Amino acid sequence: MRLAISSFAAALLLVGASTAAGQRPAIGAAAPLPVVRDLAGSERSLKQLAGHRGLVVLFWAGWSERSIEELRRLDDVAPEMAAHGVAVAAVSVERFDLDEAEKTRLHDRVQRLNLRVPVFVDRGLELFHAYGVVTIPSTAVVDANGRLSYFLFGYSHEQREELFDAIDAIAGIARKPAPAAALKAAPAALRRVQLGRLQLSQGHEAPARSSFEEAVKADATFPDPLVELAALALDSNDFRGARELLDRATALDAAHVGVQRERARLAALTGQIVPAQAALEELIAKGGDSTTAAYLGYLLHAAGDDRRAMTAFDRAKEISGVDPRSYGAMDPSPAGAAAKAMTAYRREVAPGRR
Repeated sequence: MRLAISSFAAALLLVGASTAAGQRPAIGAAAPLPVVRDLAGSERSLKQLAGHRGLVVLFWAGWSERSIEELRRLDDVAPEMAAHGVAVAAVSVERFDLDEAEKTRLHDRVQRLNLRVPVFVDRGLELFHAYGVVTIPSTAVVDANGRLSYFLFGYSHEQREELFDAIDAIAGIARKPAPAAALKAAPAALRRVQLGRLQLSQGHEAPARSSFEEAVKADATFPDPLVELAALALDSNDFRGARELLDRATALDAAHVGVQRERARLAALTGQIVPAQAALEELIAKGGDSTTAAYLGYLLHAAGDDRRAMTAFDRAKEISGVDPRSYGAMDPSPAGAAAKAMTAYRREVAPGRR
């Protein structure tokens, strides 16, 4: 029933929008920045909310999966954007008007999403129509002069990076060459890796692979996407492909945690259990990450060393908040179960990897 209601709401929004589609301000024209209401019912001026370099306005709804995906990503990068003078306003266009029960549901959804960006309600869909929105999500990028710099209908894989490039442009990010010693990775490559990890955690392997491949193209000196592609190769037992990718990543940064971690997994999957355990233990002693600790725990558990395995699992949970013991896989072989659990846990914690 909720699906039917959501579909009906979407249809009403789009029908209403069709009459306003031609009213969207042209690129370079003044952007509508009226007063809106936050979830507490207080009025806020979008003009005052904007940072000194601009504002990103996201039109979203809880019934739109793409909306939630974009909202999460904007929320992830909001602190960096704020540091560069760009604010974000997430405008809910759930309904033409919300009754008290719907307001409560919206508030609960925002709480579950644990958002940092401010969320507003578009009463009567006034802002929705002012921008001539015809699909959800849609996103407006407003520059420092209050003019519409960019507008994105939808959130397709093909166009979403253009949106973040447009945000970078008004923020002055990635347009100023950094000193060679300080340059770590191209912002576009970082964004694509972040997107790929999010897609992977949601079970979308093919789009994730594409995002990692695009990240390699965006910055051939960045080892992270090569490591992620190598890990995907290991997931499918493509040991040769994984080794080639890890060799490329090693040439860029031999000390990279992900490179060493996935090399240890490659060793374990090809029968070199003892060297793999030793490599993971050494990596954890240097700091490591939650996935490294989980890998070690699964190998120790498969070998019957449950005491040390529990210590490793506790370490992984402490780092990521995700307990590796929840990802044990059914397999007649302890080694096979360990391999499947490694894949499941790595994908689950992917968005948190740095």
